Amino acid sequence: MRYIADLHIHSCFSRATSKASRLPGLAAWAAIKGIHVLGTGDFTHPGWMQHLSQYLEPAEPGFFKLSNWDADEITALIPEGVRADALPMGDIRFVLSSEISSIYKKDGKVRKIHNILYAPDFATVRRINKTLAGIGNIESDGRPILGLDARNLLEILLECGPQGFLVPAHIWTPWFSLFGSKSGFDALEECFGDLSSEIFALETGLSSDPAMNRCISALDRYTLISNSDCHSPSKLGREANIFETGFDFPSLQAALRSPVDRQGRQVFSSTIEFYPEEGKYHCDGHRKCHACLEPHETVENNGLCPVCGRPVTVGVLHRVMELADRKEPEYPKNSPAVNSLIPLPEIVSELLGVGPASKKVMRTYGRLINTFTSEFNLLLNVPIRDISDSGSPFLAEAIGRVRSGNVIRQPGYDGEFGVIRVFDEDELSRLSGQLNLFGETARPPKKKRKPQRITAAQPQAKKKESIPEKKALNRAQHAAVTSSARHILVQAGPGTGKTHTLVARLLYQLEQNPGPATVITFTNKAAREVRERLTKAGVTKEAVFVATLHGYGLHFLRLQEPSLRVAGPKMRGLVLRRLFPALGAQELSTVLEHIDAHDLSDAKAHQYFDTIAARRLIDLAAVIPSTLALLNSDNTPAAQTMRRQTGALYIDEFQDLNAVQYLLVKTLAESSSVFAIGDPDQAIYGFRGADPQWFYQFVRDAAPEVHHLQRNYRSDQNIVRAASAVIAVNTGAGQEAVPESRAEGRIFLHKSTNRFTEAAFVTRMIEQLLGGTSHREIDRLSRQDGSDHFALRDIGVLYRTTRQGRIIAEALHKQGIPLQQVDLDPFYTKGPLNILYHWILVAAGLADITHLLFLLGLEPGIGQATLVRVEQAVEEVEAGSMSLLSTLSMQAGAVGKAAASFMVLAESMVTRTRKHGVVKALLPVLKRYDIAEDDLEVQRFLQLAEAIADSLQPFADFLLRNSNSILFDDQAEAVTLMTLHAAKGIEFPVVFLVGLEDDRLPLQPGKRLSTAEYLAHVEEERRLFFVGLTRAKHQLFLSWSAQGANKCGARKPSRFLGEIPDSLITQAVVRKKKRPAPTQLSLF
Repeated sequence: MRYIADLHIHSCFSRATSKASRLPGLAAWAAIKGIHVLGTGDFTHPGWMQHLSQYLEPAEPGFFKLSNWDADEITALIPEGVRADALPMGDIRFVLSSEISSIYKKDGKVRKIHNILYAPDFATVRRINKTLAGIGNIESDGRPILGLDARNLLEILLECGPQGFLVPAHIWTPWFSLFGSKSGFDALEECFGDLSSEIFALETGLSSDPAMNRCISALDRYTLISNSDCHSPSKLGREANIFETGFDFPSLQAALRSPVDRQGRQVFSSTIEFYPEEGKYHCDGHRKCHACLEPHETVENNGLCPVCGRPVTVGVLHRVMELADRKEPEYPKNSPAVNSLIPLPEIVSELLGVGPASKKVMRTYGRLINTFTSEFNLLLNVPIRDISDSGSPFLAEAIGRVRSGNVIRQPGYDGEFGVIRVFDEDELSRLSGQLNLFGETARPPKKKRKPQRITAAQPQAKKKESIPEKKALNRAQHAAVTSSARHILVQAGPGTGKTHTLVARLLYQLEQNPGPATVITFTNKAAREVRERLTKAGVTKEAVFVATLHGYGLHFLRLQEPSLRVAGPKMRGLVLRRLFPALGAQELSTVLEHIDAHDLSDAKAHQYFDTIAARRLIDLAAVIPSTLALLNSDNTPAAQTMRRQTGALYIDEFQDLNAVQYLLVKTLAESSSVFAIGDPDQAIYGFRGADPQWFYQFVRDAAPEVHHLQRNYRSDQNIVRAASAVIAVNTGAGQEAVPESRAEGRIFLHKSTNRFTEAAFVTRMIEQLLGGTSHREIDRLSRQDGSDHFALRDIGVLYRTTRQGRIIAEALHKQGIPLQQVDLDPFYTKGPLNILYHWILVAAGLADITHLLFLLGLEPGIGQATLVRVEQAVEEVEAGSMSLLSTLSMQAGAVGKAAASFMVLAESMVTRTRKHGVVKALLPVLKRYDIAEDDLEVQRFLQLAEAIADSLQPFADFLLRNSNSILFDDQAEAVTLMTLHAAKGIEFPVVFLVGLEDDRLPLQPGKRLSTAEYLAHVEEERRLFFVGLTRAKHQLFLSWSAQGANKCGARKPSRFLGEIPDSLITQAVVRKKKRPAPTQLSLF
């Protein structure tokens, strides 16, 4: 069967896309154009998935058709004169597709790649969506931005649906494509690596055609396809593909893989192409300067615009020429033919002398469709004589010229579409007043401003004065590493190579004495980093034990009790409530303080520790004291094993020890050599009992050799100077850091009106730092010469308290910018959505007693006293949902009645899910709790359910897995939002410090403090600010708001900001969007 397919489009859920881009409107315009198969686009978006499920039903294998449509709705969307009831709506087929925008760093460069996914069925789509939803935000845009390597995206597709396939989109677009000049690769294998063989087709994009691509021999093995990438139904078919094969998904895929089948038939017969010059990135140039340049002119001008002197945007033609190894195109045998066309409205527009979207053009267009059945039929098939005989000789001439390629081309550049014309201005002038198309006469042509044909390849990139690689040891590091002292204490400021020095010392010592060694870190991230460095150096895991302090203790405690488990916060709360049900809030708080301090002199704390020990549980607060007790059990085999296996002891972040941790280290130092490294100026965990005094106490107790590292390899000069000026205000501050970087670095200060304008500022600056996240943003943002473009993971947004980050997170989420948040609860754990979340867990069998108690607490007649009684009565607190409900249903009164009704509802949800899916299963829950289905957040949850899974278990797994605090992933391609405390030990090329008001940093104490205590508090808060400043490598944005989130109450900037010398700070300038100039309405 011969059919035309446009396989790359967008829905109304994509940005800058027509609201008419819904399935009925798309199908109607496909029929008008003469297209038989459309990609759905945007299947990753929950709202569009819901729309697809509502309107599509299976047709041929892998193809879908409309199940319903409204003729009146269609009439409003199509050109005047075209009869909606005459359109073959039921003949249009859809293929499940979606474009993904990947922004990530690879091989030292920021990559921005667009790829199109194709899936054979909804089950595959749901599996894909479930996986992608765990990686980034798929809800804010139909074309989601994910910090996901394109190679890994392909792997996900193949794992979720082996019958699906991926096509790199518009492969030459400068900013967002496989070969793009701004952020692409030079070879497909560089992008897709070991999975490169899974790619068999490439989308050429509007700015290139097959002839250009066939100048590159490396592309010979790929089928070239063309699609419209349209954002409005009327733009369908700007480019398309013509097949003569089976009318189903497997046959279409096979034709793309091999345009000629085994019988030698041309199953992929041809493509329909834009003239590439019409694409908006064909040539080089500057749109603002009206400068359009050919590649050789760009080279002659050293890549600079001859008008403004800034680097030009290098276009597709230039980029193709860079990679081309042929002077003329060579087509592989059996390549599809090429049809270069001009869209019919543009031809009519030229003939009539008015805009292509004008009423006059659309009336004429509608009459032509009625006469010739479809646009492609007229442009490709109808004999020229028949067109002329229909009363349109000039139209016949125009289409004849288009078919023969006899057109006038004015190329596009830097986001400005090119213009392809059939007639020159003299011809149009002669035609003016004579031409009549179905009663519409032509207007005289207007003179249009042409771009300047003046001159700019990218200029040689200016070498950035940056930090030299830190491989060899500097003099101070070398002295510490090679010292013969038994105990060594190193005071190392931010960015001075602390971990580098510690690992170098360890490797040096292993060469001298290959005995056992232990490295203690304060975070799992640091432990992982040390392990990675040791592995690279050829050191085995058996040779060196690397762990956090608690991990170290648990290791030796479990040698005595292998089944020992850690009691988490929920278990602690449950045990305490059972032990002391009458305890008030204040008394409970006191007990918790005793537990955290492992104070066994308190009877209640002692009873708690005994109770969990009987269950083979240990509270985190007891791990280090228990480890110390084990070590102090004189000459027992356990103590001897511990000392022997510990060997040489290396301790990172030594300033963060608390009293009992210090005692453990001091005791180990009796039998182990100690190499401790840290920085008292970064002691910020006083609320955990940490105290920098132990750093200095070790000098008195163990008489170590003391070394100082001052040379900062992380931050640029101004950032180091600013941080040094701030910390110098503290009493007993360390020695001033010396910046190694030759670059100055930049510090920006911004004052916002309130929290919301601050969030908007941060979002705009991040978009600018990324170089734009979409074509729309690139067009909007002012591009700065020489300004660095950063990857998502290069940017950190830091704040004092978790609450401060929420408004920023919402602003980034709204813009579709991938982010990872530390200590921020997901939206479905709040408000009425928390009820839906709990019921999903119940129905999936994953709820424990705490989940059921939450739901029971919402039932009439069940108060707090009843809940406490129920909690005390249930023995197996971690049994499955139905088992717990069965137990509870046997209780008398409201609890038993509620539990019985819960069982009925849960079983109903399971049944409804099997028949109708998760969304329908939740409807009775919405009704039971009077939750509005049309609430935006509820819709978001239902759409998430639709996109993620078609059964309860995987959806519940997804929700439960993501319900806890998000841990920092240093490999995640996402902007990081985290508290200043969480940021310790992490660095970013760009840092935003937000919420810098005097009641936030320093944070107002929660209780009354003495003068000495208050001064100590402020000094720790200053150390916290110092830590934040020194997370930044190259750029630092400092922001404060004159008002709080509720826009009331005047605030002052943090006193710490005043401690930074004015000479180091630049006021941040916000570029406001330009308002459009007032225009007079025109009929055309």
